[in-house]
Amino acid sequence: MGRDRFEELQGYGGRDDTAIELGAFDARNAGYSNYDNGANTDYAGGQFFKLLDSTKAQMEAIEENIKQVAYWHEQALEATSEHKYHQIIFDRDNLVSETNGLISEVKQNLDNLARAVEDPSISKSQRIAQATRQQSLAKKFSEMLQRYHQMEYQYSKRNRDRLARQYRIARPDATDEEVTAAIDSEQASQVFAQSVMASGRRQAARQVLQDVEARQADIKKIEQTISHLAEMFVEVSEMVNRQQEAIDNIESAVEETHGHVDSAQKEVKQAIVYRIKARKKIWIALLLLIIIIVIIVVIIYFTVIKK
Repeated sequence: MGRDRFEELQGYGGRDDTAIELGAFDARNAGYSNYDNGANTDYAGGQFFKLLDSTKAQMEAIEENIKQVAYWHEQALEATSEHKYHQIIFDRDNLVSETNGLISEVKQNLDNLARAVEDPSISKSQRIAQATRQQSLAKKFSEMLQRYHQMEYQYSKRNRDRLARQYRIARPDATDEEVTAAIDSEQASQVFAQSVMASGRRQAARQVLQDVEARQADIKKIEQTISHLAEMFVEVSEMVNRQQEAIDNIESAVEETHGHVDSAQKEVKQAIVYRIKARKKIWIALLLLIIIIVIIVVIIYFTVIKK
């Protein structure tokens, strides 16, 4: 819960500019033991597919977490009591922190799988098969990040719309620009509290101030999450594109190799044909030589020996 600034507003005190930060997308901070900071790991053979299956399982866990986060978002928007709202936000933030850790680990695993594909010790056909599987998983991960990003954006928008409606109740003459600026700063909470204080409802003013401050802080956290997800989406999209280039290069090399093999086979067949023809010519020459020798022997016999 944000600190109570009701007494400050009564004396028109200063602003509280304390930043509300969301946990970084870092699996090391989230306690994930499998986090690999780019280490060169051997994923030859079955290790590649073990890591692939492990990453799929993590992505399934992320998918379930995203659904639960969406549920907590709905509960937060509908919360009517301060205690219930803060309990919901506490539970949701813990889940978001866990989800962010899983997202970081999946991203690292995808990087490791991409490096494994570059292993020169495996055949080109294996590299194509592994690269295709890694790219398919990266695409699914990218789509998941997009859905998560969209969900967070919609929640942030609904939260901002709620604050905007409350602000317009306190200041009906405010322009759209003023409303936006107030939500992004602390003016909204000041205006709300001062408006209620003018009616003499001090306790109501305190509750309004705390509610608005809490929702402003929540908006800041969500927008940080949106920013991190956007960065992660760009990185994964670039990974997918790089992997497609690698697949294209491998397939091109395989096709070129097949071309060389086909050419070699044609040359071998042609050599066999030439060899068969050469043998035929040798046998014909030998036959002609034998015939000539026989003719010479016959001639000598009749012309010399018989006389």
